[in-house]
Amino acid sequence: MTYRSGYRAAAIAALKSAPLMRGATVLSAWAGSIDVETLPVMGVVTPQERSKPSTHGSFERVTKMQVVLKRTGGDDLEDILDADAAEIEPVIMMAVGSGDVQCLLEDLSIVVNAEGGQKIGTLIQTFRVTSWRSLGP
Repeated sequence: MTYRSGYRAAAIAALKSAPLMRGATVLSAWAGSIDVETLPVMGVVTPQERSKPSTHGSFERVTKMQVVLKRTGGDDLEDILDADAAEIEPVIMMAVGSGDVQCLLEDLSIVVNAEGGQKIGTLIQTFRVTSWRSLGP
């Protein structure tokens, strides 16, 4: 298991045990659209990483980790997604961060789509996970 796999596994395990996610399907990632009956659904991905030399042969690795939540709702859907974001942030920071790994929320976006008569909201939280590693896996 790579350290990026470890980040995703820690995040997914923490989300599965979080009270806010009771009844939600938690996936490592998904492609394409998801039918309304499957919602709410969450995914965790690590789509990007930057690396730069640090000191004494180590490298600073900055991994972008995204937590995506998709759910249905009514007129208060954006408020519900805001509350979800507030609960998800500390869960992820505590699960992934450690003494030698920093995990901080970098960006948050919410999109609500009402096509087809059903409101579907998507929350994307992007975390910056920083670690210092030697060259190699």
